Amino acid sequence: MSRCALGAGGAVLAGIILLLASPAGAEWEQLFQKLGVLVERRAAPGGSSIPELRATATSPLEPSEIFNTLWRHPEYPAFIPHLKRLDLLSDTGDERITYEQIAMPLVRDRDYTVRIRRRVDPKAQRYEITFTSANEAGPPPDSRHVRVKGIHGSWTVEPGSEGKGSIVRYDVRGEPGGAIPAWLASLAQREAIVDLVRAVLARAQDIGHRH
Repeated sequence: MSRCALGAGGAVLAGIILLLASPAGAEWEQLFQKLGVLVERRAAPGGSSIPELRATATSPLEPSEIFNTLWRHPEYPAFIPHLKRLDLLSDTGDERITYEQIAMPLVRDRDYTVRIRRRVDPKAQRYEITFTSANEAGPPPDSRHVRVKGIHGSWTVEPGSEGKGSIVRYDVRGEPGGAIPAWLASLAQREAIVDLVRAVLARAQDIGHRH
């Protein structure tokens, strides 16, 4: 698989496909917990029929260390699963626009453009990165990819229990585009969102060791 691409980042095999899972309830509902990552879902705001998903994990690292890893978008292709390409189209400091391509097993690859914003509260050690569709700001659709028409979500990192370590939350909802087989949705539900969060935490740990 070629690797070159949530903010939204690797959101998508997890975000894109997992959104096809079974119907969501009104409140957060636990789907499963694996390798230290809790995955939940709930009805999306505004009455959308597509559920919102959340993955939550803890880390012994400081919130700033994880945030710094998440804000290094050009490095995503080196560690985000299924991320085939990422182009940083603009960067104004607290806002970026990226074009991303996702490698999909057995079906056509997906692509999309997103607007990414960061909000930082150094005193509280709380960091948030939000992303939302901005396809109008990126390249037009091509025949090799299915365009993801709508994706929205966030990463939130804040101090853990008693101020030690970090709590990391990843929220996502969106429209995957095209037709995704039920077995593939099931596979993504078990693996992809967990792989994404663990990949970010492992990268942050690796950077910490190198420094």
